[in-house]
Amino acid sequence: MKSPRIWQGIAWALASTPGGTTRLRLAARMAWALLRYPGALRRWMAVVWELQARGLVQDLPAEFLRAVRPFVHRGQTVQDRVVQLTDHADWLEGALQPVALRQLAAGQPVMLADLSAPRGYEFMRLQLQRAPAHSPEGELLLTLTLQRAAEVHVTQPVDVAAVAFSCFRVQGKRCLAIGGVRGQRHPVLRLSPNEITQALSGWKAPVLMLRVMQELAQFWELHLIGLDPAHHTLYAWHYAASPRHREMARRIAGSHDMLWKHFDAQRGPGGWMVLPPHSDDRLAATALSPEKRARQIQRADYWIRTGNLLRVEFRNVLLRPDPRAELARQTESQTIQGMFSGYDESRHGTPSSVLDSLPASQF
Repeated sequence: MKSPRIWQGIAWALASTPGGTTRLRLAARMAWALLRYPGALRRWMAVVWELQARGLVQDLPAEFLRAVRPFVHRGQTVQDRVVQLTDHADWLEGALQPVALRQLAAGQPVMLADLSAPRGYEFMRLQLQRAPAHSPEGELLLTLTLQRAAEVHVTQPVDVAAVAFSCFRVQGKRCLAIGGVRGQRHPVLRLSPNEITQALSGWKAPVLMLRVMQELAQFWELHLIGLDPAHHTLYAWHYAASPRHREMARRIAGSHDMLWKHFDAQRGPGGWMVLPPHSDDRLAATALSPEKRARQIQRADYWIRTGNLLRVEFRNVLLRPDPRAELARQTESQTIQGMFSGYDESRHGTPSSVLDSLPASQF
């Protein structure tokens, strides 16, 4: 059975689920891409067709349309996106255990770690799931999910924080690329910022989530980068006339700049910020006040226990890179350049400094 023709993308765009842009605009983007980048779209069609045949893709039209949907980095062309998406698909197959990979392909969340839930909560989990096809920030979501205990309050699980990311090469180095860090989006099911901070023993959810991303990057032997807010798609010229878009861009830039500054991220190539592999060198109780120093030590102790748990649980769900398997992949588009070491299971934490660089209400 032959793969569909790339020109069917226009019909798929007109019938797609709305999100990120209108169906008409998506169809126009597809028509322009078909004229400008037909070769790249043929390669991407071959990739998603193969992935669907192997059961790793459930909705072929939605996956094909990822290549032309708006991306959070405004400097990427359709050809760039095809390279990135192909890179991500190749990496993902070797990054998860087979059971977890099938679970993710079926649209189900994969639990990375079941964190110790405080009193009044049924569970608190770190989960990995596929981002919606119209998500502009990345192909995967790392989420922190909490649910109150039934005797306290009848509720459903709430995603209190999420990091959207992908894996692709930047200047020949394979990276986990963070496209966005966000908080609660459900209009009704929400927890207060103070409630979340208390559940995390004083940690701000965005800061904790990036610490987890650092652990993931080290386990997978990848560099960790985040989007430079100045290159966000909302700064494109066609959004400049909208006061709503300008205000949204300002808020996103403000919150992410504070987060990158907290982690001492350095400006890197291609509109990305380079994050350090770990931040344990900053874990020190330095406050003069005994009360503040006690809170710092409490936060450090929580991260030490959480970090140790993650390093154990990762082995049950994730796979470390295998250079031989990487070279054998059929859809690999570039030569392997360098494996990045640095994951050290023997690292031990020290008492923490104050980590409230970012108000949770901004996410």
